Amino acid sequence: MRDIIMKRTHIIFLLAILVSTPLFVSAEELKSDQAGQSEQSDQAGQSVQSEQSGQQQLQLQTQPAQQEGATNEQSDENKPSTAQLATTPATELWDSANESYTAADYALALEYFLEIEKRGYASWPLFYNIANSHFKLGNRGKSILYYERALRLNPSEKDVQNNLRHAKEFTVDRIEELPDFILKTWVRDLNYKLSSDTWVTISIIFFVLVALLLLNFRYGPRPSIRKLSFFVSMLFLLAGITATLFAWNQRNAYHKEHEAVIMMPVSTIRSSPDVSGTTLFILHEGTKAQIIEKLGKWVRIELADGRQGWIASEDIELI
Repeated sequence: MRDIIMKRTHIIFLLAILVSTPLFVSAEELKSDQAGQSEQSDQAGQSVQSEQSGQQQLQLQTQPAQQEGATNEQSDENKPSTAQLATTPATELWDSANESYTAADYALALEYFLEIEKRGYASWPLFYNIANSHFKLGNRGKSILYYERALRLNPSEKDVQNNLRHAKEFTVDRIEELPDFILKTWVRDLNYKLSSDTWVTISIIFFVLVALLLLNFRYGPRPSIRKLSFFVSMLFLLAGITATLFAWNQRNAYHKEHEAVIMMPVSTIRSSPDVSGTTLFILHEGTKAQIIEKLGKWVRIELADGRQGWIASEDIELI
């Protein structure tokens, strides 16, 4: 009987490992989702150095300025040309961006950060710094867009959460979310307490513990210890599967194009996907919406308060 239980448990354990293994790779993709397979190894090293530099720079940019925009006094003669930007190593671009930001030349800092993104690098410190630069320049829609992108890569980062909340205070629209089932809200909040990478690591730890406990169940000296090992291993197996599902859910949400931010100062939401449709309501820059359906150059969106309508696709940008 014990051998039968062991065989079934081993099958469940192996299935769980197979499910979690690709997620570990996918979690790494979240940090460089847009990077091409042709990048050289030295560029990968630059990406790591860039992310570390970004984390050192975060302290400078925790609280964006509250004014509508900032004046940059960088002279044209010191501004790098497009050709110079294209040939500058990513690490130098990052250092130059940090120096420009510290000197309150936010437009130039943004140019450097965007050049790094243009090369295929993607990490939450990069998106966070792009968002801060946009905020300093008064680009509310873009700042919220990049804060949201940073949160997708690291949902538990407090600085990003705080700055996003602060940026939303400057938006025109006040959308009240519909009340959700309390258990669903609790599970969602728990899911996004940690990043996808962290959940994958936790799941692997639980699965390793399950394997050790099953070995003790199989070869333990006393029946009472073997019995306890089996029940604890089942609890750990359940915890490991839960962590795997949380990681998978974050990965799935990241790759789905189901959220967007309004980019236009004023955007009309219509009853049908054409300019002759009845105007339902007006939205403004920085408002976040769920994408329900796409039809040509139009997108049907839903707000957190349940309202729906069609908006021109050029008025929004996907998170």
